[in-house]
Amino acid sequence: MRWLFLFLFLVSSVAAETRPNVLFIVIDNVDFAYMGQCYGGTGLTPHMDRIAERGVKFTRAYAVTPLCVPSRYTCLSGRYASRAQHPSADADAAEDDEAGGHISLEADLPNLPNVMQKAGYRTGFVGKYHLEAEKYARYQGKDGSVFSSEADAWLKQRSAWLTGRIKERGFDSVAAPIDFRTSQFRGIDLYGEDFSHNMEAEVQGALNFIGENQQRPFFLYLSTHLLHLPIKPQLLLEDYAKYGRVTEGGLLPEAPKVPMPSRNEIYDTAKAAGAKTAQQFGMHWLDCGIGAVVQRLEELKLLDNTLVIVFSDNNQRGKETLYEGGARVPLLMLWPQRFKAGSVCSRIVANTDFAPTIFDACGITPPASMKLDGRSILPVLADDKAPWRDALLLENGHTRAVVTDAWKYVALRYPPDVEAKIAEAERTGDFPRLTPKAQQFFEKFKKTLTPEQWQFARNSWRWHTQGNNYMKSIDDFPFQFDADQLFEMKSGPEPQDTQNLAADPAHAAVLADMKAKLKQALAPLAQPFGEFGTPYPAPAPLTRRQQRKMSK
Repeated sequence: MRWLFLFLFLVSSVAAETRPNVLFIVIDNVDFAYMGQCYGGTGLTPHMDRIAERGVKFTRAYAVTPLCVPSRYTCLSGRYASRAQHPSADADAAEDDEAGGHISLEADLPNLPNVMQKAGYRTGFVGKYHLEAEKYARYQGKDGSVFSSEADAWLKQRSAWLTGRIKERGFDSVAAPIDFRTSQFRGIDLYGEDFSHNMEAEVQGALNFIGENQQRPFFLYLSTHLLHLPIKPQLLLEDYAKYGRVTEGGLLPEAPKVPMPSRNEIYDTAKAAGAKTAQQFGMHWLDCGIGAVVQRLEELKLLDNTLVIVFSDNNQRGKETLYEGGARVPLLMLWPQRFKAGSVCSRIVANTDFAPTIFDACGITPPASMKLDGRSILPVLADDKAPWRDALLLENGHTRAVVTDAWKYVALRYPPDVEAKIAEAERTGDFPRLTPKAQQFFEKFKKTLTPEQWQFARNSWRWHTQGNNYMKSIDDFPFQFDADQLFEMKSGPEPQDTQNLAADPAHAAVLADMKAKLKQALAPLAQPFGEFGTPYPAPAPLTRRQQRKMSK
């Protein structure tokens, strides 16, 4: 009997030692055109190209809600953002943003990091969180310079609070946490807010975590601030000893010393390769950071048994929309022990699939109470003929979409209360308030728009977003207020969704089939959405203010 116990102990020990590590990298706002050779873009990204060469490139990967906050919620929860149970306390902002931009990751529900933690993994967080409402009011100190001791103390206090909140979600270690989804430095002078990026600080946090946990299985979530705008290439030429200390969590004791090219070298190399835009310089900076982290895994002989995921939270061109220029994103995976080098996967996958895939890779059975809206990708990577989904649900604000290999159907359905607001606005001409940025757009472009474009722009508040993308969408997506939209899909990363075929009688059968698929895809969520979902709840009684407006 003693020998049996010894045998079982040894087997369990070996199994624990061979469990893979996981490096989950979420990059920000990356368009296919910003990527390098692996996606045929103009960026200089040799390290990400190398990941694609040694691993798997996905050509049909989606962010199911293509916006920073809900996309990250899905990555860390495995659930659609519309399932979120804890909306932000920022109710006024949430009223103007129906796309899930004001939700928080629940601390009392199973999620990716806390399940990994309970399974014996060390869990690390680095970078952009973006799932917490701002607790601290705008900085009101006397000295607003980011280099002042007063501002530095305020930033450190604020960062310590955020660190605690992130740890409550299942992370053992937190480094370089940033972004409460509002202006990151909240009134502190960053000399034009152009010096907020610090890729080296994020790399340092990642390398420290890997070094501290190299003898046990770990899960590291590295969420970079790049390529979120604004990006100032000039920062790469500034005094690194000074500006390399600047982080949203306050000043570092010294600029990070990490195994990356210097910022000056990054700038010169990108410029020599033809970089002209902020995104092109930023992509090379980002790529050098990713390369440093992957290289450290290789140096420690950990890479062969590490699952590496590189995923963009949304595409930039159509961000906040369900079109391919918003929801379809770059995705690379590397696991040398398991994945065939140079593989290309054309199956439809999404960020709902990451949690199930990671659990599958690590041999973890999630708790029965954990709702997962995706499935493990591993079977289709092992066998390209393995059964897989034939449709994927996308959601954003008052739109839902279903995408298949050949088609996408987008439905726009306003709930009754929004329909009432629309009717009232049309009747009175009293449109909802605009953000200052949106007001600037309106004043700038009003005289140059056709009547049809002006009507489109004037009503763009119906998306309930913050007004920073819709004006450029007039030409790209002129059909976005059509109730029914049908698009034929293409295989390449070039701009898609260019012609709405829903009204074409030749595609009536396809439209009917896609509508049926949307209804089927929505069923598990049990949510109201036009004729596709559950019934809408009874409307709340009108307030006295609403009654007075209706009587005018």
